[in-house]
Amino acid sequence: MIAERLPGIIDLSPREKWLLAGELWDQVSGDLSAVPQSDSQVQLIRQRWENYLAHPENGSTWEEIKNRLGKP
Repeated sequence: MIAERLPGIIDLSPREKWLLAGELWDQVSGDLSAVPQSDSQVQLIRQRWENYLAHPENGSTWEEIKNRLGKP
């Protein structure tokens, strides 16, 4: 486990660990090549994208999704 090799991480409070996770995500989220994907994941994403392109009327806007989730 990586955390065991980094001094002090194990001793962080749960809140501090969440904050650290957020900071790490912010640093890597802009680099999509850093996110490991299996061949089956890539294939599924391609299939869903092609389905959307063929039938965009079946998709949902971000506003529709938030409404279904009960988010403002």
